[in-house]
Amino acid sequence: MKTITIQDIKKHGSKSISGNEPIYLIVNSKPKCVMIPVDRYEMIMDELEELEDMITIEERKNEETVPMEEASSWFE
Repeated sequence: MKTITIQDIKKHGSKSISGNEPIYLIVNSKPKCVMIPVDRYEMIMDELEELEDMITIEERKNEETVPMEEASSWFE
């Protein structure tokens, strides 16, 4: 686990956050946030969206369905 402080960023700029591993930003001796590369963040967000879709599908499996013909008549 790599940790940095605001002072590290001020002193070394973007060099202090290079690499592909998560970096913990320490503020007042406590972890304040975790920085990850953009591609990893996007992958995590895509996977989260997939999981949310799977949950929605599972929740709706037992719902009552309506024949398409009846449903389409609602919009006439």
